[in-house]
Amino acid sequence: MQFNFQAMVKSIAYSIHYLGITLLIPFVALVIGVVFGLIIALLRYYDAKVVAPVLQVIITLFKGIPIVLILLALYLFCSTAFDPIAQSLHWSIRFKNINTIWIAIVGLSIMAIVNASEIFRGAFASIRKGQLDAAQSIGMTRAQTIRRVLLPESIPVALPVFGNLFINLIKASALCSMVGVVDIFSAATISGQQSYSFLEAYVGVALIYWAVVVCIEKGTGLVEHRLTGKMRRAA
Repeated sequence: MQFNFQAMVKSIAYSIHYLGITLLIPFVALVIGVVFGLIIALLRYYDAKVVAPVLQVIITLFKGIPIVLILLALYLFCSTAFDPIAQSLHWSIRFKNINTIWIAIVGLSIMAIVNASEIFRGAFASIRKGQLDAAQSIGMTRAQTIRRVLLPESIPVALPVFGNLFINLIKASALCSMVGVVDIFSAATISGQQSYSFLEAYVGVALIYWAVVVCIEKGTGLVEHRLTGKMRRAA
């Protein structure tokens, strides 16, 4: 079989128009994941009564569920339950009026929250206990300790892992086509169907993913280098 480079180029040109969607969904999910993951990690780190054990069970539960099942479960729930709920609350909006991007964002956000909470928890564990004891000895409150010691020390440790999480979210976004979202992967599939050049289309979209991942890794490395340099100068 002869590889059709022209079909691959056409597929790349067609798919690249949907790169914004492919980046938007994981980015929003990552932001949500960082915010809620940090809150969960802090509650577990300080062993909040009742809440911490419940969060541990929830995190463990969702760690074992594949993202594809989460996306499909969300879609099925929304498609069957949203209209009755909206009708009972006298809302005019219906499921058919909802952009499925939001379902994809919620699904990937669950994945991001679970992973971000574990990333922060691991970063907190890397901080020497003596630093926290020193902050306590000079009269810092818990909020001040978090803001001035815990977060500044843990962010440089966690940053490379968050870069990997963002990459994993981008790759997982290819599954969002299952709930009706058109991203670069589904666009490549459409392009392949039009020209019957599926191999060329998938090679083309793989090159797009590769380029995006390289840019993220370079950007994360640059930010990490600058943060590390600032911490060394401050020390």
